Amino acid sequence: MLKSITNIGEFFSSNYFDEDFGKKVLEKCGHGAEERKDFQKRISALKDPYFKFKRSLLEDRLRTKDKVTETHRFHTLVLNALGYEGDRPQYSDLFHLDEKNVLPIRHILYRGEQVHMMVMEMQALIKEGDEDPDGLFEQQYNVEDEVQQSPPQKYHRVQWENVFTVPEGLKISPMVINKAVSELFLLDPHQRPRYILLCAGNQYYLLEQEKWFRGSYLRFDLEELFSEATIERENYALFYFLLAKEALAPQAEIVLMDQLDEDSHKSAYEVTKDLKEGVMHVGKSRQRDRVLLETAGQGPFDHRCRPAEGRLPQHGVPAALPLLRRKPTGPGIAAHQRPRV
Repeated sequence: MLKSITNIGEFFSSNYFDEDFGKKVLEKCGHGAEERKDFQKRISALKDPYFKFKRSLLEDRLRTKDKVTETHRFHTLVLNALGYEGDRPQYSDLFHLDEKNVLPIRHILYRGEQVHMMVMEMQALIKEGDEDPDGLFEQQYNVEDEVQQSPPQKYHRVQWENVFTVPEGLKISPMVINKAVSELFLLDPHQRPRYILLCAGNQYYLLEQEKWFRGSYLRFDLEELFSEATIERENYALFYFLLAKEALAPQAEIVLMDQLDEDSHKSAYEVTKDLKEGVMHVGKSRQRDRVLLETAGQGPFDHRCRPAEGRLPQHGVPAALPLLRRKPTGPGIAAHQRPRV
């Protein structure tokens, strides 16, 4: 089972996201095995830069601002490999939620005039020391009290000054990452993205508008990917086709992720259908057994097993079974009603 992809909250149905999940995706991607080698090379080329980036964060005693800057630069490499214009971030115009509140969106992608996808960034999730880093639900773009301290607070907006600046009179709100995502997914339909790709250095989140509000999303771990790909290089192509621009925001009418989502729903429906049929089968079997017991009670042995008011006796079904197995001698059971022995 893949360790580099976490299917949180069943973004894909659990029976679809199984040991054959990678195979299912690659069969749908529209590229043959030879073509996929080019995409493998794009992602595998990130391996050396990633470990250099990680080593810098852990060993170079960087300030938080410098870590944010290095993470942003590494995201550029990843986004370029995935087919986005990583070298051209759109931070010159922060995204306005209203006249005063803005959010930092690195890329906005459209399908026609409709916003289809957004790319966002957060601080890297590389573990430093014994404590786990703050994640999607803890990190912030700014703090309530903007009075600068020395050194600045970890989540003060000044830490992003080498990446973007907030003009005078504006503020980042919501400040917490997950709340910012929720706000974007609640925008009017023409402004609302279908997907958000959230970059976090060593980890990447794929968020979908409807699934987000039921707690479902995908998390990709780049370091786990490099480990898995030493055995199965096709995992590089899998990473590409789940997060690439051509898979999530193509110019073509059909989005690969939509196709996968449809297959996932079909798979879940088949499982539900099988479960319903199984329950119905059990119900019919129990009803048939009850009819047989009641029918047996109409014969010459009813004084030994017939319960009061049509209920089974206290000693239950097992006590009645010997009566069902005996061949009837009287007219109480018609031939077509007799239990098989």
